[in-house]
Amino acid sequence: MTNRHHIPEKSRQYSGLANLVKEVRLGKNLSQREFSRMLGMSNAYVAHLEGGKIQPSVKTLRNISTTLGLPYNRLALLAKYIDPSIFDRPVNADDSIRFKAIADLTDEEWQSVLDYIDYVRSKRNNSVDGSN
Repeated sequence: MTNRHHIPEKSRQYSGLANLVKEVRLGKNLSQREFSRMLGMSNAYVAHLEGGKIQPSVKTLRNISTTLGLPYNRLALLAKYIDPSIFDRPVNADDSIRFKAIADLTDEEWQSVLDYIDYVRSKRNNSVDGSN
């Protein structure tokens, strides 16, 4: 007998994020409805988020971070905005220069950098798909 509620892993590509958000939301005794109201999102959006089906925007991820009191960098990693392999590489001189170049950015400037990174990745993905 097949479980009708089983979601194939491919459609749950954000399951780590989904599980953490749901676990913390429940730990704070918030219903999905209350949480969606706090985020300013629809109930359906929160259901899809907790189902691991969607990647929230950077802005929404920041809102989730603030609302649930979770570290933004952890959420960004789970939402696949950050490649976990960067943590396995040794820091070299080039990396040090890069870190210094962004060390003094404000939160608003950093948000712009993240938005631009998303744009660059979307262009790369479009050119791989032949859509560009």
